[in-house]
Amino acid sequence: MPRFQRPQPVTPCRGASRGRCCCGVLLALLLMLEEGVAATVVPINGRQQHMVFTAAQVQAIATAAYDKRLRELTRQGKLDRNPALVERVRRIAGRIITQAIVLKPEAAQWAWEIHTTAGDRTDAYCMAGGKILVGDTFLEDERFTDDELAALLGHEIAHTIAEHVREQLSAVPDLSPAYAHFGVDDVIAVLGWDLSVTLKLAPLSRLHELEADDIGIYMAAKTGYDPQALLEFYRKLGHLDRGNDFFNSHGANDQRVQAVESFATYAESLYKASLAAHREPGFVFH
Repeated sequence: MPRFQRPQPVTPCRGASRGRCCCGVLLALLLMLEEGVAATVVPINGRQQHMVFTAAQVQAIATAAYDKRLRELTRQGKLDRNPALVERVRRIAGRIITQAIVLKPEAAQWAWEIHTTAGDRTDAYCMAGGKILVGDTFLEDERFTDDELAALLGHEIAHTIAEHVREQLSAVPDLSPAYAHFGVDDVIAVLGWDLSVTLKLAPLSRLHELEADDIGIYMAAKTGYDPQALLEFYRKLGHLDRGNDFFNSHGANDQRVQAVESFATYAESLYKASLAAHREPGFVFH
């Protein structure tokens, strides 16, 4: 993992050279700060990511969108209608979040939220900064076990701690000179109407899905959920994945299961060790 190098001692500036020297020091500090923003790594595999936009920018947009969605669901009477299901989802997600914080310590400062929605087509997602929404109907139709639900939540939480949305947004300015100077709001708008941008990002999206499987199964296994459940999870959803693989950012289901099988194999020892150890209490939602 890249880290800042210890700065070299700076000789005090004298006379006419003082302004030039101070400018040089300031430039060096700015470059160090820029490196800190741009150079991040994916948990577990250590892949380096180049980020154009800051985490704060992306999280602010995600929080605003999430809060707007909650207000709409509240007005429609669809928010958190099944208290038992809300408690179950929060209990499982809370355990996974404790591992997410181990992998990404700054996530301990995020304002994590988790809610459920009734009567629409929502499955599950976790937005930047830990904003989770899960669909009641999706869970009830598929009848997921706790282990399978942990696989689902682990996958979505993994996307967030790997900052995959931030990385995708950061990739857009490099796709075309026309987008080179776009801000984050401009990039989000482009993704809404320019299909060519979405297609160019498809390989990165497939990589993100595999990374989320890998990180998610690791976190679930570390908290005592059977990694083999992720295989059953994808087998259950196999009938949902019949689209043209060219347009499918999640990858073909058969290919996905093969990759997950290898992830589940290495996670088995983590799972067994977690069963033998004292289980820590999960993250507490406020």
